[in-house]
This record gives sequence, C-alpha cells and structure tokens, in this order.
Amino acid sequence: NASTDATVDEAKKFKLAKIINITNFIPGQALNMGIKASKGEFIVCISAHCIPKNKNWLTNLLSNFKDNKVAGVYGRQLPVSFTDDIDKRDLLTVFGEDKRVQIKDYFFHNANSMLRRDLWNKFPFDENVSNIEDRVWGKKIISAGYKLIYEPEAAVYHYHGLNHGNTASRAKGVVSIIEQIDFDALNELPESMRPENLNIVGIILIKGELNTSSKEYKLLVKTINMLKKSKYLKNTYIVSSKNISGKFGLNWIDRNIFPESNNLGVDELLSLSLKEVEKNKNYPEAIMYINHDYINRPDGFIDEIIYEAQYKGYDSVFPGLIDYGHYWSQSTEKGFVQIASSMKSKSDRSPIYKALYGLGCFVTKNVLKKGLMVGGKVGIFPVHDLSLTSRLNDSEKS
Repeated sequence: NASTDATVDEAKKFKLAKIINITNFIPGQALNMGIKASKGEFIVCISAHCIPKNKNWLTNLLSNFKDNKVAGVYGRQLPVSFTDDIDKRDLLTVFGEDKRVQIKDYFFHNANSMLRRDLWNKFPFDENVSNIEDRVWGKKIISAGYKLIYEPEAAVYHYHGLNHGNTASRAKGVVSIIEQIDFDALNELPESMRPENLNIVGIILIKGELNTSSKEYKLLVKTINMLKKSKYLKNTYIVSSKNISGKFGLNWIDRNIFPESNNLGVDELLSLSLKEVEKNKNYPEAIMYINHDYINRPDGFIDEIIYEAQYKGYDSVFPGLIDYGHYWSQSTEKGFVQIASSMKSKSDRSPIYKALYGLGCFVTKNVLKKGLMVGGKVGIFPVHDLSLTSRLNDSEKS
C-alpha cells in the first residue's frame, strides 16, 4: 500500500516472494489480488502483525481439510508481552483452547487462516466492505452449507486486538484476573522476537585519536570487555578516524567518510553508521549506542536495557536518572519558567528523568532510518544511583 517504511525493501530480500503494489487499501480486494497471483490448492492468509507460534502451524491448519465440507480453518491468536490490556483481553477471551466446528456460526478471522481455492473461486472476498471482510465471507460459506473450523493448535502471536472503543480501565481489570489464571499466555514472546535471537549490534563513537596511556583509552578497553560479555549483542562497531578495532577483535567504520563528522549529532552519526553496517550485508534489527566515557556502568546493564525493550515492545529505550527536584528553564520571552509547579511532597509528585543516552541507548533500525535516536514507542529504564551519571571530564581524557 505505497509503504514508505522500508517494508517493500525487506520483502524483496526473500527471493520467492511476489510483491504486489497497491495504492488504495481495501482488505477484500487486497486478498483477492494476492490469491489471483498465487498458486496452490489451499490458500493461507496471515497478517503482517502475526508470527506463527511453532513449526507445526501450517500442518495443523491443513489437517482439517480431510472433510470436503470444510471451506476454511482459522487458528488461535495470542498476545505478546507488550500487547496493551484491551487487546490482551480480546484475544484471550475470543480465541480459546477448544476446537470448534462451525455449522451456523460464521465467525472467521483472516489474520491466521487457510481456505480452499476452489471455493474461493465461487466465493471471493467482498471488495466493497472496509472491514470484517472475513466474516462477510464466512456468512456466504455457512449459507452455502459448508463448515468453518477453529483450530487452536494452529496458533500465532498477534499484538492487535479485535474490538475498539472499550475503556482501558475496564480492560485492565479483566486482564488482571486472567493474569492470575494464565500468566504465561500474557507474557510470551515469539522466539524470533526474543532478544537472544535478534541481530543487535553495539556502536561506539570516538572523536579524535586516543592516547593509549590515557584514562579514556583504559575506560574504552573496560567498556569493550563488558560488551563482549553481553548475551544479546551479536557484534560491536567502533566508529573512529583511526582504525583501532583490530586490537579488540571488533568491526570498524571510518568516521572520515562522514562529511564534517565532528559537527554532526549523535543521532546523525548513528544513522550514517547503520547505513555502513548494512552495506556489509549485516542487517541488524536494532543498535545499542554506548558512550565509553561513563565510569560506573554495571555488568549486565546493556542486556537489561535490551530485555526491557523487547519484552515491553519499545522502539527506543535509554536510562533515565529519577529526579524529584524542582527545575526552571530560561525563556527569551518570559524570563525564568518553572518546569513543574507542584509544591507537594516527593511522594505525591511525578518524577522527571535525566536522559543518560550514552550509558546505553537501544534503538530500532526503523527509528534510526528516520534520522532519530529516540522515537516511536519510547521507554525509560529508571536509574536511582547517582554514581551511574559519572563521566570523564575533558581534562581527564588527555
């Protein structure tokens, strides 16, 4: 649908995929176009937001077509850990664990389904309705005397919900009860989205040349040794004017190829660095920016941030020092302006957070490709220890 977020480029990497471009998305029409361009006795429909739970997904869908009266099969849809409460409630209450053979009920859901081509030839999807085209199709099928089957063993993860307009507070109450009964179902992630299975690369930016006897160089060595112990980082790149990566067994990006690199912001340097990484046919899902001049970064800290990002569905996560202080900013028009006017006690005030990007900032490639270091769904990893903000000052670096 004229996507501008690199979706088409991602699809082109899979040589067997046929790509059909459209400009005006109507669900039934899009499905019919895809089916016409495909081959096969059975048709599988899966939403771009869905990930099969296991390798038996297709087999479990197909096994239901031994009965010629079965026209279509749809499978279970599960939330992921960061699905919001309304969507969790909807998915877990609609898609249960018991198999159903539907003779009168025409509920059908395209997001995870299989149907017979010969019956699609007779009953294509309605190209005029703006949504629930799957249930419109199901009604035609049931009225014609065929069956629909719900197969819970053919499960996918799907972070979208089914209904809209419900209050978040009501949904949260329902989910809190379900959590007591089936906690695991609410806190799962597909294997492909788990941090250990992602391609996440670390990037260290170095300005100027380092003296090997300086405190800064020693701190760089300490940082690199820490990153090598990470469970989730696949590799790390040093972006510098001089290639020192060989000493550490890391990858190197020549900072000199970036025009006026010393005048660029961190967000710009990271975006340009990602392009260089991908030129070498390395396609990370996310990067972790690390500034080596932080003195007291704890062991395992980087992995904690990555874990937080994946299990809460964030596009970018950075540490933030929790602060309950009173702050003012200077305005050219109004003089000094109070940031938060509340004079209540600390226990009754919301904190502000001091961003500590260099301590470890996780950002997905989609955000970086927009030229941003922080964007999309943003998470802040709370930090209480003031010592974690300590950095080398300029006099110590030389």
